[in-house]
Amino acid sequence: MAIIGGGASGLAAAVELGMSSPELSVLVIEKMKEPGRKLRATGSGRCNIANAEAAGIECIKEFFSDIGLMIKTNRDGLMYPYSESAANVVSIITDRAASLGCEFCCEEEAIKIKKCEGGGFEIESAYKDKDGSHSMITEANYIILACGGKAAPNYGTTGDGYRLAKELGHSVVTPVPVLTGIECAEWNANIVPDAHIMAGTRTTGRISLYKREAGEAPTYPTTEKSVFPNEYPNKEPFFTEKGEIQFTKYGLSGICVFNMSRLMRLNKEEGERFEDYCIKLNLFPEGSFADYLNSVSQGKFADNPLKTVFISAFKESVARYIIESLNENAGCKTAMNNGAGDFCDKSLYRLSAEDIRLVCEAVHGLEFHPINLRGWKDAQVTSGGVSMNEIDKKTAESKLVKGLYITGELADRDFPCGGFNLSNAWLTGISAADDIAAKER
Repeated sequence: MAIIGGGASGLAAAVELGMSSPELSVLVIEKMKEPGRKLRATGSGRCNIANAEAAGIECIKEFFSDIGLMIKTNRDGLMYPYSESAANVVSIITDRAASLGCEFCCEEEAIKIKKCEGGGFEIESAYKDKDGSHSMITEANYIILACGGKAAPNYGTTGDGYRLAKELGHSVVTPVPVLTGIECAEWNANIVPDAHIMAGTRTTGRISLYKREAGEAPTYPTTEKSVFPNEYPNKEPFFTEKGEIQFTKYGLSGICVFNMSRLMRLNKEEGERFEDYCIKLNLFPEGSFADYLNSVSQGKFADNPLKTVFISAFKESVARYIIESLNENAGCKTAMNNGAGDFCDKSLYRLSAEDIRLVCEAVHGLEFHPINLRGWKDAQVTSGGVSMNEIDKKTAESKLVKGLYITGELADRDFPCGGFNLSNAWLTGISAADDIAAKER
């Protein structure tokens, strides 16, 4: 049998087959120089290998135990190898597969799969050596397609599996990059204030995603209009999460931003655009900033200007952005008698109830307007892929082509950050192998 792709699901399948069906000949066809290239980079090299809350976690833990990989779990349910080394994980799994008789053909790319009339498959693959380019045919009773999606193409995941699956009659849900950063209009240098001043800063907050209803006119920032238009004041967000937000040179990043990106798939046939979304960032999620302002304005520092509060409460670049946002906001300028001085220079004791409301809108609901998701190079995961309607969810076998299995990220199934996607890769690879082993008994 053949496994196309030497990533997490392919390696898991190879080892599981070697342990459960040692009589089977297992071949892994991998187009990169070595298997596990993307796996080596997971968790910033530490390898967030799984999540304690993931589906099938007991099966996954048993698999790790069987191959001698020690795992530790932190308080958030994130699971790591004790070595905290992704390279070590790859080494253990590939060595285990080799010891069980698995053969690896690296720097070889599967370019066509043919289903044979009498059963089984023919795989046409191509490789290069010092004598030039070559092709070869490999016969297999079963095939596990474990090619991955399109995210992080520098590790070899360039969407090859979609073409192979389509040629075998499968439909593919349009792949899009997710678990990635979000580009926002506020990083346009012509918009005041320019959010580039926050690039490189990290802060903790609660991020929320809103979507404009059909027919609603946008209030998008332009070069003639400052940020802080206060959209969606009475709507509930359809995504919200607290965590670390990273301000970058293009927009927003961080784990909670990555998780939010999964919900920003556009139905272009229905005219959906990124401009239909609005992001609000609560920079003071622990309580009411109004209460904080009221207490400070009645204390010994009541003569201080408002901007000193921001400087003391937030990181310097974030404080500067809030100050400039408020100073440019139309409502704040009106509060200063048509622009007589800057709003944030106002003494704390002089703040009116309306002034405090305007400040709280900025602190608890600072708005950003998406214009795009970062591309495949920056994305951690692919959303979309071979339709799950055509795959047995328990065994990963194709419902259209018997003996063909579709595992990991190649299928239209993605999960939040925290080891869930890698858990799915292990589980589907193991499930496919177990089903093949059961058929061979």
